[in-house]
Amino acid sequence: MPRIATLAARAEDRFNAAVVRVLTRRGYRPRVVTYPSYGTTTRSRVRARVLLTPPDAPTPGSVARRGWRNLFSAEVAGASVRITAGPDGPVLLETRSDRGGYVDAWVELPLEPGWRTLHVAVVDVAAAEEGEGADSGAVHASSPPVPAPVQVVDPAATHGIVSDIDDTVLVTMVPRPHLAAWNFLVRSEARRKPVPGMPELYARFTAAHPDAPVFYLSTGAWNTASALARFLERVGLPQGSLLLTDLGPTGTALLRSGPAHKAATLRALAEELPHLRWILVGDDGQHDPQVYEAFAGEHPGRVAAIAVRELSLGEQVAQNGLPAASPATRRAVEDLDASEVVLARGADGRALAAELERTGVI
Repeated sequence: MPRIATLAARAEDRFNAAVVRVLTRRGYRPRVVTYPSYGTTTRSRVRARVLLTPPDAPTPGSVARRGWRNLFSAEVAGASVRITAGPDGPVLLETRSDRGGYVDAWVELPLEPGWRTLHVAVVDVAAAEEGEGADSGAVHASSPPVPAPVQVVDPAATHGIVSDIDDTVLVTMVPRPHLAAWNFLVRSEARRKPVPGMPELYARFTAAHPDAPVFYLSTGAWNTASALARFLERVGLPQGSLLLTDLGPTGTALLRSGPAHKAATLRALAEELPHLRWILVGDDGQHDPQVYEAFAGEHPGRVAAIAVRELSLGEQVAQNGLPAASPATRRAVEDLDASEVVLARGADGRALAAELERTGVI
């Protein structure tokens, strides 16, 4: 399997390089799309991606598109990227995009708590050795700086909120899978709906813990980040850092593991923000309870509460082909219920709010 994964990654790199060559000849230019990220008062994490777009196109992700269009992009590997403190501010770091066009970098910079803005720009697209994922025929080009929002966590904050997205705050699956696919691929972004009661629940979270940073942790693709950010704002959910993933082969596996992504990200947050206790929100459709239970066991005293949205029968069938949560998920929920961690369970945000209010979390 590792051999197959390596070959798949190389094939993907060659395909992407060919796409870059063709589009470059047609006048496409590198542009940056940035993702809401996070940091501390001494250092910040900047996340972005370099994509090719027509010269007269709007900034990638700045306008609503049908779901299927979000899945297709021409990423640029090996692009030289500059991170600055402002549009014309001092340079904090120069780095290169990886094989998927992504930039994930920490910069040392003192900032006040709250939402702050750094800037990211493409300096040039440099040639690289074949096999490293960059386009050996790419032209030198540049792009204007793009704002990169960073959630700077207050050292005085006591809690942090980590939330799943699909079927936790965003209605994704429906009783018939073909309608779920239609909703994601074809329906307008403006018609997607929140899980009932979830915006109100999160408003109560942030009222009870006004300094708490919010993180949206999902196995969804980075291609959908801009659409997700617009959805969160439209339905009244709090602004937060997006922690998504890429879907392609890694070189060691054909597909990335969703549970492994969530577990590793939670561990990183716990290490980077050791002063926070966590409120973890997910659903019982797939692996959230198992991931959260393992995290709570690895970090005793660091989990303030876990809220699990219980999917309907139709949603469960659509998610995992069973009329109820999987046996592994049920065991994880039972173990959490028997532990010292506060556990709330309910069908929607209103039911979860009642449970969390009863236990004093909100």
